[in-house]
Amino acid sequence: MNRYFYYNVFLVSLLNLMLFVPHILLRFRYDGAVSSMGVAIVIGSSLALMFTKVMKSFPGKGLPEILAEFFPKFVIVPFLLFMAVLWLVASSIALVSYAVLINRFFNPDTSPIVVLAFLCLICIYTSSRSTLTVIFVIEIGLIINAPLLLFILIKATRSTAIDWDAIRTIANYWTKPPKLQPVSAATYVFTGYINYAIYNRLNPPNFRIRYRWLIPLTGTFILLMTFFVPIGFHGTETVDNYLYIWSVTADSMLMGYGFIERVMFFFLLLYLNLTLIYTTSGWHQAMEFVKSCLPKSSPQVDCIQTPKKNWIITSVFAVITLTYSILLNEKENFSISSYWLTFRMFIEIGSVLFLFVLAFRRKTST
Repeated sequence: MNRYFYYNVFLVSLLNLMLFVPHILLRFRYDGAVSSMGVAIVIGSSLALMFTKVMKSFPGKGLPEILAEFFPKFVIVPFLLFMAVLWLVASSIALVSYAVLINRFFNPDTSPIVVLAFLCLICIYTSSRSTLTVIFVIEIGLIINAPLLLFILIKATRSTAIDWDAIRTIANYWTKPPKLQPVSAATYVFTGYINYAIYNRLNPPNFRIRYRWLIPLTGTFILLMTFFVPIGFHGTETVDNYLYIWSVTADSMLMGYGFIERVMFFFLLLYLNLTLIYTTSGWHQAMEFVKSCLPKSSPQVDCIQTPKKNWIITSVFAVITLTYSILLNEKENFSISSYWLTFRMFIEIGSVLFLFVLAFRRKTST
């Protein structure tokens, strides 16, 4: 079961390349981005290690069941609905952003709303499955896509087009003090562990998460790649001209493999798969939080037939996502995403510390 935990960590780490995290970090490249990444590595790694410690104290239980041990339902329902909104916002922002990318790079003549609607239909079906099925989907998706993405990332560092002088120039700004916005953006790379707020239901008693040193190691590697590789390809100034910087960076790379000469299209197809998997996981967890608020709710990690309420809840998520895309433009979406990343970091810190106190209380009372 260890691999399922790390699948979530790797999924979020890799997905940050296609979100607004690189652009936010690069905006602060002269003003504290390097030191902010150092702070984020410490914060993100500490939260991840602390959270794994907490989940070890509650084997086979998700966040709703943990809270139900200590508080009455009328107290925890608002908190669970709030957590459902957080997971929905995170996944829907990723889906909306990728619909814009598909429209811009693959088929500019098609409306992004049409593309988004098609993606939402896929996610309605996949996210409404059982928890066990969703974790299998994550596993299959990462086994297929992650090695290819890592190959592209490693190839980028070995490209002759990369300018190491530009990278060294920006690295010399490490003395600038960290800023809140780049710190919160950089901590998102480590936030995949929080998905076990629901997936911990799959863990048997006496379960231990091993090789936890992989969390800071993997997060640091992806974070450094996220920030420095685009600088090496585009220079210290031009790098700030692009919103979806990694799409342009992938377009700067070539592969001498015949039918895969331009990396960008291959890169975007791989990230289409990851975005759908990420949204599937996010909507599924939001759905489980909502279901935990319903009367007579009981967690089921595997079920033969999909309950109707799963279809209803995920369909509502799709309608909310489409409405969000219609009402807000790309600039407003970026602004909301920036504020959300900061808000998410504080909520994440508070939630992990709160659960740590509950785990300590449970241990001392037994």
